[in-house]
Amino acid sequence: MTDTSTSAAHATTAALAVNTPRRFYRGGERILAFRGLDVPADFDGYRPEDWVGSTARLFAEGGGGVTTLEDGTELPEALAADAEGWFGEAHVARFGGDPNLLTKLLDSGERLPVHSHPSREFATAHLDCDHGKTEAWIVLVAEPGATVWVGFRDALSDDDLAGLVDAQDERLLAALNPIEVSAGDAVLVPAGQPHAIGEGVLILELQEPTDFSVMLEHERFGLELDHAFLGLDRPLALRSVDHGPVDQERLASLRRRWSDVEGSGPALPDEASPYFCAEVVRPVSGDVTVDAAYAATVVVSGAGTLTTRQGTREVAAGDVLLVPHSAGDVTVSGGVTLIRCMPPRVDG
Repeated sequence: MTDTSTSAAHATTAALAVNTPRRFYRGGERILAFRGLDVPADFDGYRPEDWVGSTARLFAEGGGGVTTLEDGTELPEALAADAEGWFGEAHVARFGGDPNLLTKLLDSGERLPVHSHPSREFATAHLDCDHGKTEAWIVLVAEPGATVWVGFRDALSDDDLAGLVDAQDERLLAALNPIEVSAGDAVLVPAGQPHAIGEGVLILELQEPTDFSVMLEHERFGLELDHAFLGLDRPLALRSVDHGPVDQERLASLRRRWSDVEGSGPALPDEASPYFCAEVVRPVSGDVTVDAAYAATVVVSGAGTLTTRQGTREVAAGDVLLVPHSAGDVTVSGGVTLIRCMPPRVDG
C-alpha cells in the first residue's frame, strides 16, 4: 500500500481524525462506532457532531470546529498554501480558497430542537457573511421508526410563528411535516425551512460552511436568547424562517434514495447542486473511476481500494479522507461504498 502524508505546502490526500466539538445536545456514540473507535472513559455524551474538512467555527459554545490535519496544520492554513492544488483552477477562479462546504457526521442521541438556518441573502444582509446554510442529510443509520421533520404543514402568519416560539411547547414540533427515515434515505433542507432531527439517526450532513441557526425551540435546551437568535432581535431573526406551507409534493422533491445508486451517481436531488454535491461510488460490477475533485470522502460500508495519481490506499467502513483536486481522477475498487462530499461544481 502506498500512503501519502499531508503538508501545508502541498495538497495531498489525508486521513482525518474525529473532530467532535462539545455541543448543547446529546450524542456521539454512533459516530465513534462508525469510525471504529471505543467510547472513552471520560466521554461526556455531548459530542454529537464530527466536523469533517471544516474551515468553520461554532457560532457559540466555545468557537471550535476547525479541522486539524495529520501534521498539526489547521485546514484553512493548508488550503491557503496550495489553493489550486486542493480545489483546481476553476474553483479558485470562482470561489478563491473557500471550500464552500462543511461536512459532518451527526448522531442524534436525543431529538434536536426545532430550528432553521438563514439563506445566503439574509446572511449577507444581516450577518456579514456570504454563506447561509442550506443543508442535506444522508442517512447512514436509523433506528426503527426514526423521524425527521421539515417545513410547516400550514401557512403561518408572523403572529402565528411568534406565538409558537413564545409558547416553547410541543405545538412547534407538531406544526412541522414528519418524515420517517431509514438507512439509504437522503433529504435536502433548503435554507429557511424549519426542521428537526429525531433521536436515533446517524447522518452524513453537507451544508454551507457556517454555524448559523435560529433556534425556534430553545428553552428545553437551555440556550441563551443571544445564541438562539444569532445575536439579532427576535423579529428580525424570525424573518429568516419560511412560514410555509410545505406540501407533500414539495417534500417528495426534497428526497432521494442514495442507496439505490450503483456504479456512481448523485446522492441528492438536483436542487442541491448550487450549494454542494454528494456522489455515491459503489463499484458493484467492476472498478469505478470518477473525476478529480476536492472531496471529503466518507467510506460508508465494505472495504476496497482508492487509487489516484498520489497512490493507492486501502479503505474500509468508517474511514474519512480529504482528497484534493490535484490527486486527479479517483478509481474505487472492491466491495465498498463511499460518498464524496464536494463543493458546488464549476465549469472547467
